[in-house]
Amino acid sequence: MKVSEMMNTQVITATPNQRICDIIEIFQEKDITGVPVVEGKNVVGMISKKDILPLVASFDVDYETLEKLKKTCSYLVKDYMQKEVVSVPPVEPVESCAMKMINNNINRLPVVEGGCLLGIVTRGDILKALASCSCCEI
Repeated sequence: MKVSEMMNTQVITATPNQRICDIIEIFQEKDITGVPVVEGKNVVGMISKKDILPLVASFDVDYETLEKLKKTCSYLVKDYMQKEVVSVPPVEPVESCAMKMINNNINRLPVVEGGCLLGIVTRGDILKALASCSCCEI
């Protein structure tokens, strides 16, 4: 099975100049943990909860929390995103995607062709695809 057969084409994205607090809100609303960062249709980075966690992990439930949250809102995606993006073309085999995720310790791969974002594949998508292939062979 190829990536193009299983990728999600309705990709939620961020831009480099978006505020981190806006991204946190998107993660919560959409129940996701990461998104590609794009300029136009070009992928320029990835931002995930693990990139943001150090900014908010030290929040205590006290008066200082509000000030820390305000400061976090002044941070921009471009300052915390991963700039070296591991991506795949739409013709990439599912098994190869799985190995890329394992070897790079990542949970999602943007599907890119000619520098343009076409979709995204997550670990969950890979598991579903591999499970469905296994079931067909049994």
